[in-house]
Amino acid sequence: MGNSRVAASLTALTCAAAFAAAPAYGEDAATNTFVPGGHAVELSLASGQGTPLAPGLYSSTLPVDAASRYVEVKRGEGERLSVSINGSASWKGNAWSVDSGSQGLQLTLTTADGATTCGSDSDSLTSSGTPGLLATHVDVDEAKTARTSSSLGSGADACLAATSYRLEIKRTIDGDNATPMPVQIAVKRTPRVNGTVKVPAGEVPDMTTQALEASTTATAGDGFASATILRPGGYTVKTPIGRRMFFRVHLSWGQRMSFGWQAPKNGTTYNPSQDLNLSMQMFNPSLVSATLSGAGTSSGYLFESSSDSGSKDLGVYTAPIDYGNANVDSSGSDALQWHSDPGWYYVVLDVTPSSSTPKPKLQDSSEFDSVLSVRVTGTPNAGPSMAVQQPEPGNVSGVGKSSANPLLWGGALVLGIGAVVGLGYVLRRREKH
Repeated sequence: MGNSRVAASLTALTCAAAFAAAPAYGEDAATNTFVPGGHAVELSLASGQGTPLAPGLYSSTLPVDAASRYVEVKRGEGERLSVSINGSASWKGNAWSVDSGSQGLQLTLTTADGATTCGSDSDSLTSSGTPGLLATHVDVDEAKTARTSSSLGSGADACLAATSYRLEIKRTIDGDNATPMPVQIAVKRTPRVNGTVKVPAGEVPDMTTQALEASTTATAGDGFASATILRPGGYTVKTPIGRRMFFRVHLSWGQRMSFGWQAPKNGTTYNPSQDLNLSMQMFNPSLVSATLSGAGTSSGYLFESSSDSGSKDLGVYTAPIDYGNANVDSSGSDALQWHSDPGWYYVVLDVTPSSSTPKPKLQDSSEFDSVLSVRVTGTPNAGPSMAVQQPEPGNVSGVGKSSANPLLWGGALVLGIGAVVGLGYVLRRREKH
């Protein structure tokens, strides 16, 4: 069950994808392998002729340059639009760090004519940091919300009235150590809600991430498209140094989950030869980074020193999934505003040499057993009334049930080994071009 995959076929977009086998990990192996899924696209260098992207999942590779590249995206009146781009940054020679330099990823969303900026985001990696995912996204909601208000500014009216947009994608590079960057692009459109949107009140209750008894063995995926499906329970996973691990859990309206990660106590089942960083990130069905501040501990260390005691317990959890979360008046890209869609919620785990340890290449290719603990609570419900029919509530952490519209409504990713299915839904009208 740990490494099962789900295949589906959608009217909106079906994309064939071949997933590469995971390489052996050692000093000369690629570090933090990241395999994007979806339809491979070539991004346009012409600002007025961006590659058109329908709701779906796409893969591309950004060369080592600072050129601007463009795509075009659309939304229907009253819909939410979300575009996320996650890139895997690395250094030449499989280095964990370099003496100097930096690299980053920048997004700028404008109206189709480029006259009004509707959103922007950026992420970066410095020379002292270990290779990792650069997570960026831009959003336009059906009304001005806390997710968009900081970036819309004086152009809010023009951006909210628009249905066509231009997205500029650009790398920033300092130094000569950067490598080509594989990127995962996700485009999602969420239908308009009928009636008034009810905004949840109060603080998000804590949810335990303590380790469960591990009764199942899981094998990690190498990207969002191949992320391993987990259901509630405890899992043992072989955890290599230098390989990013992807997992996913399905949530319906009204449900929430917690995800715990326990690394072993130093000197028990594993004794590292160098200090190691442990990091976990959560992403929502739009592939937007959605790790709640204060919701568990999402980073830690395994120290080389034998005096380091105690297992390392990391964890993250979601808020109850509610459309109205997007309208909560809170700040930050990791706030509960991003827990507003049902579908797959992803957890990405990294084990990398500490930046304080001068190891230019991966020297320790061993792996250790760690424990993953998944809890799902809440009763699935039908969610808000929408302009299009949405799927019935799915089973707890299941793959969901489809109604008359058998699509991945609201951006829930249902991805198979041989096929990557678009996220979003089909509009039941002809779009004006």
